[in-house]
Amino acid sequence: MSTRRQRDLHRHLFGNSRGRRGRSSKANPQNHKLERNSTSYSHAVRDEVVKIDLHNHGIHQAKKRIKEECKYAEKNQTIQFCHGFNSGTQIRDFIRNGQLQQSLDSLNIEGNIWAKDLGNTYFNRT
Repeated sequence: MSTRRQRDLHRHLFGNSRGRRGRSSKANPQNHKLERNSTSYSHAVRDEVVKIDLHNHGIHQAKKRIKEECKYAEKNQTIQFCHGFNSGTQIRDFIRNGQLQQSLDSLNIEGNIWAKDLGNTYFNRT
């Protein structure tokens, strides 16, 4: 009787599968792919590059700053957003996964967004 009681107590404290499975099959393996740079003019770095460092910004501050920089960018400028790539990828995902493009479309701002490396994303106004 005491072994069953111990087993029930152990199950209560640590859950049913504690120690039975190695790693969960629901793990999120991160597979970030780097977009290749196109040779078109719209994806070329222009004469004037404005570098915006977003490392010290929260997600809401960064979104606001990114939209403002894109809004006031000139046609001969390339804006380089430095967001990093190791931890805290929300800003990078906002820029690259289409949310920024949707925001710019709603503001009637036309431009191209592309990435040359993992930690930076570029914007050219068209």
